[in-house]
Amino acid sequence: MAAVNLWQIVVNEFFQGLGAWLLAPMKVITFFGEELFYILLLPVLYWSFDQLLGLRVGMMLLLSNGFNAFFKFLFRLPRPCWISDTVTCHVHETSFGLPSGHAQNAISVWGWLAVEVKKRWFSIAMVALIFLIGISRLVLGVHFLGDVLFGWLIGGLLLAGFAAWSKKIGRWFEARSFGARLGLVIASTVVLMLLILVVNWALGPRWVMDPEWAGRAGQVAPFGLDGTFTLGGTWTGLLVGFVILSEKKGRFLANEGGWRRLVRFLIGLLGVVILYFGLGQVLPRGAHFLGYSMRFIRYTLVGLWVSWLAPLVFEKVGVLKFKE
Repeated sequence: MAAVNLWQIVVNEFFQGLGAWLLAPMKVITFFGEELFYILLLPVLYWSFDQLLGLRVGMMLLLSNGFNAFFKFLFRLPRPCWISDTVTCHVHETSFGLPSGHAQNAISVWGWLAVEVKKRWFSIAMVALIFLIGISRLVLGVHFLGDVLFGWLIGGLLLAGFAAWSKKIGRWFEARSFGARLGLVIASTVVLMLLILVVNWALGPRWVMDPEWAGRAGQVAPFGLDGTFTLGGTWTGLLVGFVILSEKKGRFLANEGGWRRLVRFLIGLLGVVILYFGLGQVLPRGAHFLGYSMRFIRYTLVGLWVSWLAPLVFEKVGVLKFKE
């Protein structure tokens, strides 16, 4: 076991030694950094509070996921319970450890919400949540302290860059023609996916799991590409849908409607469930061309539903108005 991991194991042992009572609250806290929670959060923001805020949060999350996958493939480092019998993984993770995706996404997404909301109490709450999500990964035994710290670093850099450039790039993007905007979305999808795929293809075929890890890690797929095609499909659908809706209908009034907000969420959530879970049960799945293609299509449809099709349905049933 590498010396750098020996002292980090002590941190995990300390937190797990505090008692089993910590596991339940830490599992709740870590859920605030899970994909499923963000799938619920993004539509709520987009449909019922602020359309552009929802879009930016979605973009921030997807960019963070992309860079996280890139660095995981690049460093190829284990999780604590893969290398030590004294640390227990209380949730199952199949990817590499460094950097922590939960920590990185937390500072990217919740940090961006703090930037947008601009309320002191909210910012304090978001800092506390970001910190606790990071701690939860140590308690649950799925990350070293270094994984969490590096995740916060990458997330913080993304947050700073997004805060500095997103609105400027957004204004430039809005000034392009309809066709150019669609082309830029497709091009950005290709670039984002290639960033991950190139390092995967370059390093994956030569990688062999350390025998020390194999007996403890269980069923893992650290070079799996499910997340890459999920990312590409969601990015494509979300942005293509937004571009089409903006061109054909303009912006809608997400922060109006009272009870209609709840109706929008319930109708929209039904569509997400059908596409996310329903199609997931019937379309081919697996680590092969057809499986990855169907995953890309499924998540593209989810993105299109959230950003384009659901608002049209809301308008039809009278629970959403577009700006004049």
